[in-house]
Amino acid sequence: MDIFSATSKQVEAATSPKVENSAPTRQVEQTADTNKVNEQAKKEETDPKALSETVNELNKQMDILNTNITFGYNDKINQMFINVIEKSTGKVIRKFPTEEAMSLSAKMKEIVGIIFDKKG
Repeated sequence: MDIFSATSKQVEAATSPKVENSAPTRQVEQTADTNKVNEQAKKEETDPKALSETVNELNKQMDILNTNITFGYNDKINQMFINVIEKSTGKVIRKFPTEEAMSLSAKMKEIVGIIFDKKG
């Protein structure tokens, strides 16, 4: 009887489907999906019209919440910024990132462009 049980275990091991291969397949599918999402996000980030719509939508939401915060987009550095505004005077109290930081970023991008894009 022990011979039969040992033989049946060997037959089961040889004929049973291996589950080990299913995990890497799912991982590859998940990686492919992630890459598609990342590519789509990059396209949306670079589309000026989509960015403008996003900024307008954020500002509408801030108006609904009755806050002193507005959003904007700087084309030179391709970055969003936030203004905190005093309601009574309309004066900008704080800006994130600051004007100096945005100016520095624009100058650094210009310098990088001069260094690496210059034809020799």
